Amino acid sequence: MYPNLRFAFYDIFGLDLPFLGLVQTYGFLLAISFLVAAWWLMVEFKRREAAGLMQGVEESYKVGEPLSPFDVIWNLILGFLLGFKGVYAMLNANVFSGDDARANLMSWQHGSWLWGGVLAAVFVGWKVWEKMEEKKVYPTPQVLTKNVMPHQRIGDIVMMSALSGVFGAKLFYLLEEQPPADKFWAAALSGSGLTIYGGLIVAFVVVSIYIWRKKINYLHLLDTAAPALILAYGVGRLGCHFSGDGDWGISNTSPKPFSFLPDWLWAYSYPNNVVNSSDQTSQILPDCGGYPFGDIYGYCTELAPPVYPTSVWEFLLCLIIFFILRSLRVWAKQGGLLFSIYLIFNGVERFGIETIRVNPDYQLMGVNWSQAQFIAVALLLIGLVLSTALYFRQRKNFA
Repeated sequence: MYPNLRFAFYDIFGLDLPFLGLVQTYGFLLAISFLVAAWWLMVEFKRREAAGLMQGVEESYKVGEPLSPFDVIWNLILGFLLGFKGVYAMLNANVFSGDDARANLMSWQHGSWLWGGVLAAVFVGWKVWEKMEEKKVYPTPQVLTKNVMPHQRIGDIVMMSALSGVFGAKLFYLLEEQPPADKFWAAALSGSGLTIYGGLIVAFVVVSIYIWRKKINYLHLLDTAAPALILAYGVGRLGCHFSGDGDWGISNTSPKPFSFLPDWLWAYSYPNNVVNSSDQTSQILPDCGGYPFGDIYGYCTELAPPVYPTSVWEFLLCLIIFFILRSLRVWAKQGGLLFSIYLIFNGVERFGIETIRVNPDYQLMGVNWSQAQFIAVALLLIGLVLSTALYFRQRKNFA
């Protein structure tokens, strides 16, 4: 397992690059998942726009105005922080490793005032240059209009999805785990501990409000997002697997059903996992599994016995669902139908995988399920009702 990219590069290429220890594997693949979603949204938005299913909206914007104090202050702060902490962290990666990493990250003693000043000047200078170039074309302030197509808003949609999704995933995790008061902020600020359905629900609400304000066809957006959501979720699950963040299954000591399956695809011990548990289900790896810098981070345990690698299984299931939804996107002419089918697949996939995952159970009306299973059943039922209604509407409208 690779708690951060320093472990990955050392294992794959034999290179020890300390500054890569600042890039967490889960966070890296989570970012990749949003880029994958953005790619699919761009492809599908343009296809639907070309088919006349989605239209742009006229918007006004101002040009030729002088540089505002807000722009100066914002770029000054952003440039300074990136230089003060970012450049310093790359040059002194070991300072942000180990038990003192969070404290050092928040400390003013660990940073470069020189690089903070340099990048602050660069950011402000760049903004000034942009305004000067704009003034050459528009010497006086003017109000212009342009037709903004849906695909041009993908950057905003993805950014809002990322921020609100991470917030929602962390919120639901805290509600589910309920850490004690003395450990609450440590859990809240930790890079691990995210509940996918929490992120999905909160991001859904936030993006829905944005879409309504920008007058984008809501049903077509949902249908466009369906394959993107399942694909991004699958890539995100790879982040869970390669970091070993605890989203694994229950113990699996059963023999492989098929001899051609690699051992890690059936039962895996997650060596050097980021959870780094010291309980009876884990054991210490001699020499930290062969990583000479392993003691700096302390990720030197593996599970005993091995468990079901459910994150990998989910990735494979998500790929299958993505290609099914992709093949149905032209057939599903009725707006919202493809998204309804996605809800069905999502509910079935998640409910099934939860039966062999390690998760706390809740009791409701005599039923013991995990939080995710209750939500999965709700999504499944909603998907069944909506897809049935929309299918018959499609038969009527597109006969």
